[in-house]
Amino acid sequence: MKKNGFRLVVMVLLLGLIVYFGLTLLKGNEKQYPMSKAAPEFQLENIDGAQVSLSQLQGKAKLVYFFYATCPDVCLPTTYTLSKVQDALAKKGAFGTKASIVSISFDPTKDTRPALNEFAGRYHADPKGWFFLRGDEKKTIELAEKYGVMVVKDDKTGTFSHSNAILLVDSSNKIRSFYNGNDPDLNIDEVAEDLIRLSKS
Repeated sequence: MKKNGFRLVVMVLLLGLIVYFGLTLLKGNEKQYPMSKAAPEFQLENIDGAQVSLSQLQGKAKLVYFFYATCPDVCLPTTYTLSKVQDALAKKGAFGTKASIVSISFDPTKDTRPALNEFAGRYHADPKGWFFLRGDEKKTIELAEKYGVMVVKDDKTGTFSHSNAILLVDSSNKIRSFYNGNDPDLNIDEVAEDLIRLSKS
């Protein structure tokens, strides 16, 4: 009996070690993100006139992008990149359910609701998961800066200089990383996988 009891204890210990090392290996394979900072709250107007807040989007991972529609350079190609992310998420059945895209204009004078509606249409943006938002110019620029995005307005020309970052926000509304919107080699499938992964956080 003692011998059988000893064997049983050894087997339990071995099984415990196998489970422990298995979980350790799985954890080691999890992707690590460089940030975990609470994303600043917002409440802004959507193109349909509804108010959209960050807290409403809790439970979904998000890309947050600050832009303006009359931008002469980076905003248009970056928005095209976001449309490809939308398509990749849709193929995986995750767009609008697990992940969303939030494009926030800091130029409400030109980016009226009709103008943003037209702009969104150029990129076949699906309104169930891609929100084009606008609000007070000064407050929106301040919001962008809270997200780590620099925005400077040239009062003479009415144009803006801004850093072209796409923020990655998890389902708990924490900023986890960012992508360089100017990166021509940005891997769309990896971005989609990041969003799906962080929708479970």
